[in-house]
Amino acid sequence: MTAKLFNDHIIQSALDLDVYKINMMCAAYTLYPDTQVRYELIVRSSEDLSDLKPDVEIELSKLATCQFTHDEIDYLRYEASYLDHAFLSYLATFQFSPKQQVTVDVTDGQLSVSIRGLWHETILYETLVMSIISEVRNRRRWNDIPYSQFRSTLESKITWLKQELMRRDIHNFQFSEMGSRRRFSSQVQHDVVDYLRHNAPELMSGTSNYHLAKQFGLTPIGTVAHEWFMAHQQLVDTAQSQKTALDRWHQTFDGRLGIALTDTIGIDAFLQDFTAERAAAYAGVRHDSGSPFDWGDKIISHYDSLGIDPRSKVLIFTDGLNFDRALEICEYFAGRANVSFGIGTFLANDMGNWSNGELAYQPLSMVVKMAECNGSAVAKISDEPEKAMCEDAEFLHHLKQSFGLVSQLDKAS
Repeated sequence: MTAKLFNDHIIQSALDLDVYKINMMCAAYTLYPDTQVRYELIVRSSEDLSDLKPDVEIELSKLATCQFTHDEIDYLRYEASYLDHAFLSYLATFQFSPKQQVTVDVTDGQLSVSIRGLWHETILYETLVMSIISEVRNRRRWNDIPYSQFRSTLESKITWLKQELMRRDIHNFQFSEMGSRRRFSSQVQHDVVDYLRHNAPELMSGTSNYHLAKQFGLTPIGTVAHEWFMAHQQLVDTAQSQKTALDRWHQTFDGRLGIALTDTIGIDAFLQDFTAERAAAYAGVRHDSGSPFDWGDKIISHYDSLGIDPRSKVLIFTDGLNFDRALEICEYFAGRANVSFGIGTFLANDMGNWSNGELAYQPLSMVVKMAECNGSAVAKISDEPEKAMCEDAEFLHHLKQSFGLVSQLDKAS
């Protein structure tokens, strides 16, 4: 490990992003090459980021010279053999165009970022934009945190985890590192993954960051995200959007990326569409909002009702986890289903109890989400009200009606 929190570059390579973005880029390029989209940054923290605008613009402009190298394409061809050869050929020539595709502004006193263009040409910006904003903010406001604070925080977590696993006699605990979008810095994420591969290799199943997976010879982890389901709300009949998204994803990758995300419309609507055929075809499901215990109980009950042994499937939990919460979930579902965890901010952006004397350090809470597909609104309803998002109240109303949910006209977020 190094002894500094920052290095010279925020984005390390074109692979310095989450695995699922390239998966979805491939599917969008293959199935929907002419689809236009718009993404928006949503800052959930109350912190004013407006003064970061110039630095964010500078870092985004650097993406114009960031391309996939021949070595990186060869790596993807070997490590992600489910990616279409035509897509990999396209990726080898791919170039970011941030000046044309990304607008950074200050809106209502807060930093705003809008991304527009063809879906497959703009899909990678999400994790890159968030990584840039987080690190620009930390370089500007928290560059006095000593490296020892980060190191001791990480070491104490792994020590505690191993002690708890032994004390609770837990033998089925596995997690993947998923911190790219909200990492403290690229250097911190690098050092977290490096530390884990040396000190907890039996517990870490891999990382969602392609660049780090390649660098350290780890398993790249990731399948699909909400935007795949959201886009289909405008690509097909709304009521059929979730079914179509599940089926086309499965067909595109021949079932090799078989983890279904359940909460774009909400777990109950998802289970209506997760028929016996789809449940059998998919290897498992992912939780990303709402109570993980209630969610898991519903999933297990659903598998049971379909005559599928839940223990033949995997339940993956990724919603703002720390080790303590993950162990609770692990114990709760022991013997009932296979479980695994994706842990991000808790590892890649935690400085313990560090304070500058006035404020305690806290990671930013933010997302970049699709707002439009082909000029019309899309929505995420979620199993957690504060995670719901849609710019168009009428479309949100229509979407809920299409899935038999609450029918009153909701206020758009």
